[in-house]
Amino acid sequence: MADKEVSSEINKAPEMAKDTLRIWLMPTQVGSRTNKHFARAAAAFRKAHPRLPLEIRVLPWSIAWAEIMRAFKRGDPPDVLQVGTSWTSTLGHLGFLAEVPTGVDDRPLIAPWMAETVRHDGKVFGVPWVAEGSGLVARQDILDSQACTLSSLSHWEGFLRICRNLAQDANPEDVDPRHPLPLGVTCRPEPGTLHNVYPWLASGGWDLPSLLVANGPVLAHPSVRAGFEFLGEVLRTNHTSRESGAIQPYRLTMDFYQEGKYAFLIGNPWMVVRKLVDPTAGMESRHPVTFLPIPDGPCGPARRGGGSVLAVSAQAGRRELPWELVRFLTSDTFMDPWTQISGDPPAHEGSLWERHGDHPDMVRLRQMLASSQPYPAHPMWTTIERVLARGVSDLLWRMLAGESFDAKALAAAESTDQELRSILELAWDIDT
Repeated sequence: MADKEVSSEINKAPEMAKDTLRIWLMPTQVGSRTNKHFARAAAAFRKAHPRLPLEIRVLPWSIAWAEIMRAFKRGDPPDVLQVGTSWTSTLGHLGFLAEVPTGVDDRPLIAPWMAETVRHDGKVFGVPWVAEGSGLVARQDILDSQACTLSSLSHWEGFLRICRNLAQDANPEDVDPRHPLPLGVTCRPEPGTLHNVYPWLASGGWDLPSLLVANGPVLAHPSVRAGFEFLGEVLRTNHTSRESGAIQPYRLTMDFYQEGKYAFLIGNPWMVVRKLVDPTAGMESRHPVTFLPIPDGPCGPARRGGGSVLAVSAQAGRRELPWELVRFLTSDTFMDPWTQISGDPPAHEGSLWERHGDHPDMVRLRQMLASSQPYPAHPMWTTIERVLARGVSDLLWRMLAGESFDAKALAAAESTDQELRSILELAWDIDT
């Protein structure tokens, strides 16, 4: 996973530094294969531009937003940058991004809503790159042993039932992979926790976009109760402790794929995609895995979609070259090997979807992505997201401790809402 920064300066001559084409990327997977792929891609791009130095900087997502903002404020941002789909409206609102020229992005998207994530104030500021969403990754061997079907896991009641059955045989002090704990989950106050909890809350009736527009209760709204109380029941059934609930996401992922400690994992199914397109990836997951959508709650299905966008700085010189690089990075030539390494599915139709789109996991993934909703576009979303992540984490811990949505929990949620109102009162309209 991307837990450290890597800088790669490829054929950069010091005397040509001012002409260097600079790109910042935040891949979910960082390692020798990633670096080799970037080096090969840079060499391929430079065949058409032999005198153009290309500098690639790889950042972890945890610091990327701060680094991007710092670079723009200093006046030395990269020419091309990867940004989260929920960041585009903020950067576009601030005037940091260049508009996408006609003809740069003309391939159909696998999820139509991604076209809206790059649009702000009627202008297009980026090209969708990879699609991402929150679902369930499940150990197929455990599903088989429990005689689980897609139908039985399609709703909250069935999912909770299988979690209870698994918990009866699991020993949380010494987990046997043949008898895993039900669910790998973290309650840390981080955006990733919000990403994974959001579909459950929405399926319980929480309508975040409408609540933000109304500028009233958000996390203290009555519609949030069903989702949190269900998740609290799952956490308690799961034998989740203070220690296990605070687990670092990378460690949680390895405990699922390598150690087999859990039957289910909430998150992005990158390893499912990797194992399908690259047979050697099976060595990184010791158990067969499959992808499932988040079970439906009382208000029906709810899916969260996101991903990454490639954008060009408004300060970039010789803008035809940055956009040419964007076209290259979104091409099948780059994306096919990149998906083998990262498990990131391309946002556009292309050869990967043509080759593997009929596989049941890919069919479910594509259906999930196509029916997903992104976070509401708002110029202050990154701040809203951090506040919500802290508030959601606090309420998860309260539910784990056995609290209901009583006065104490409501008071904590109202404190989060006060922070949100102070942000929304900055009077930047939500871009619907």
